[in-house]
Amino acid sequence: MTLLLIAAATTSWTDTTWGKVVLAAVLVLLVNSVIFVPRHLIRMRRRLRRELIPKVRGLALSEFDENYFQLKVSPPKISLADSGVRLAVAAQIPGENERHVVTEPTPVPQNTLVIPKDVAPPGSTLWVNWVVGDRVGPSGSIGVPEDPATL
Repeated sequence: MTLLLIAAATTSWTDTTWGKVVLAAVLVLLVNSVIFVPRHLIRMRRRLRRELIPKVRGLALSEFDENYFQLKVSPPKISLADSGVRLAVAAQIPGENERHVVTEPTPVPQNTLVIPKDVAPPGSTLWVNWVVGDRVGPSGSIGVPEDPATL
């Protein structure tokens, strides 16, 4: 009887069938995590990098007519243009700390946007962002000159 107890107490759990099954499962999980997790992380990083929204560049403001400005921007990257990019504009009036929405996110196929002069008085700053889906890119800004003749 004591020999049976000694044999049962000294048996390694890796010698049993269930112990081998557990070790095999742990080995499979370890190999999968070493091979597939880094590949998944690399794909996620590429996708996030591809989806970065760039800053608006090449802002130019000109007079459209006596009631409107015309805002031109450099075209977005090709990959961004295919994803339904829109342009949002806000105006910061001199002496105020708040920005007022001038346009909701609007598609700009010709990279130009017409802005009413009454919402962007002389001396104000126009803040412009690319918008893709729910995400907004970094702002670019351009000042409305005090003298309209300088446009």
